[in-house]
Amino acid sequence: MCKAVTQTTDFHTYQGKTIVRIDFVRNDVFDLEQPNTYWFHRFANRSHIITTEATLQEDILFKIGEPLDAESLAETERLLRTRRYLRKVEVRVTHQCPDQQVIVTVSTWDNWSLLPKVSLSREGGESRSTFGLAEDNLFGTGNQVNLDYEHDSERTSYLLNFRSPNMFGSHWGLNTRYADKSDGESYLIAIEKPFYRLHAPWSFALTLDHDSQNINEYLLGDEVNEFQKQQNYFEIQAGLKLQSEKDWVQRVFMGATHNAVQFKQTPDTFFGTPLKRDLSQLWLAWQYLQANYRQMFNIYQFNRVEDINLGWQADVKLAYLTPVLGADEHGWQVKTSAYKATELTTDDYLLTSASVSQLEQADLSQTLLKSHLMWVHKLDPQHSLVGQLTYQYGNDLFRDERLSLGGDTGLRAFPLYYQTGERLALATMEYRYYSSLSIAQIFDVGYATFADVGRTWGDNPDLPGSSGDQTLYGIGAGIRLLSSHSSRGTMIHIDLTKAYGGDDDLSGVEWRILAKQSF
Repeated sequence: MCKAVTQTTDFHTYQGKTIVRIDFVRNDVFDLEQPNTYWFHRFANRSHIITTEATLQEDILFKIGEPLDAESLAETERLLRTRRYLRKVEVRVTHQCPDQQVIVTVSTWDNWSLLPKVSLSREGGESRSTFGLAEDNLFGTGNQVNLDYEHDSERTSYLLNFRSPNMFGSHWGLNTRYADKSDGESYLIAIEKPFYRLHAPWSFALTLDHDSQNINEYLLGDEVNEFQKQQNYFEIQAGLKLQSEKDWVQRVFMGATHNAVQFKQTPDTFFGTPLKRDLSQLWLAWQYLQANYRQMFNIYQFNRVEDINLGWQADVKLAYLTPVLGADEHGWQVKTSAYKATELTTDDYLLTSASVSQLEQADLSQTLLKSHLMWVHKLDPQHSLVGQLTYQYGNDLFRDERLSLGGDTGLRAFPLYYQTGERLALATMEYRYYSSLSIAQIFDVGYATFADVGRTWGDNPDLPGSSGDQTLYGIGAGIRLLSSHSSRGTMIHIDLTKAYGGDDDLSGVEWRILAKQSF
């Protein structure tokens, strides 16, 4: 006779006891017992196919009859939380049985996964329309498929994409995409078995990608040039666990990459295109990962669990550019990166990241350094202060990869790509209020006030004029609408902003609306 126990996240209490049964409790998208429940909540639940038990079983990292391992339960919970079709996940020991046996229950809450896309716009006498449909949990299997149609005055395109994050419980993933465009086609085939858990012994990935996209260049937020970027990309890589302990692992990766990029003019090309390039390479990489995960709230999003790793992560990659694979000439590239989140006090957190890339060829010496610091101070469970510092340094960057500020890249009071250059500095301070208000279980509501200051250095010599060399300031306040039951988890930012600096056209107060994945 098994006895119900108080559910706890401390799985170590039951370490080593035999798992005699795994139960699944699958919850639909909307809780119909909540107040303010309407007909569309009931319709949504009836028309939604809930994630199947077989699909959930494929991601479980423990088995019936095995001794309970606390880390396997915690890793399972984190893995399931990465599946966008699930809104909430709990893995708990719910019953203790005779002979040192336990029952584990996996509880999940689904997201709404059928997402239409409709966009109609007209600007400068030209019309643009987009229609699409995406399903992120096809028949409850966790597979994703989307269809898109886009049309404007210059091109028409059709896109089909299919992705399976875990085929048949093998932890192999498949991602395919095909787009038929009036000015070309693009396709993607990617097969991957990642390090899906800390102590997984090996990984493998193969990617074939042919893509074309139109790139716009801006001066002070105005589009002044356009060209088409075409990229042929192929990579094969394998990873191997070198050494590990309970909470850390070292891994080594090796691979070969073919990466050729060329550019073509469009009817809106007025100032030429960048030079074509081929950076094909053989490479070797090393990774150190320390696992110290904490379940937190209100760091990047709000009103949902976030798995924040307080351990170190460091990566080093050494690549040799070789003409045998198609590279323009011999050369070397070194990339390093590090990430660390630190709990300073019970209410203060510091999240830091830095990366450096150095590319050396006969006629090219390219450097790119990126650093970011984020400080979160929790005044109470519903109020936070968040400060961020960003500094990026570039030298001899490719024309289509220059640094920019404005819009969702920072300086929210200014248009997208308002300043561009090879160096960038940005500081922001934000007050956040995470309200308990929910609009019909569709949107969770938050509020923010913020101040931004930043600038870029270095004009684009290929374009006329200057993108501006002054420091820019902006203040604003706004509403955050989190699509709380949607598989995309999009957060709509509706901000009232005031810009200081820049041209006279930005001297007034303006509304700006952005869709992002973070607060």
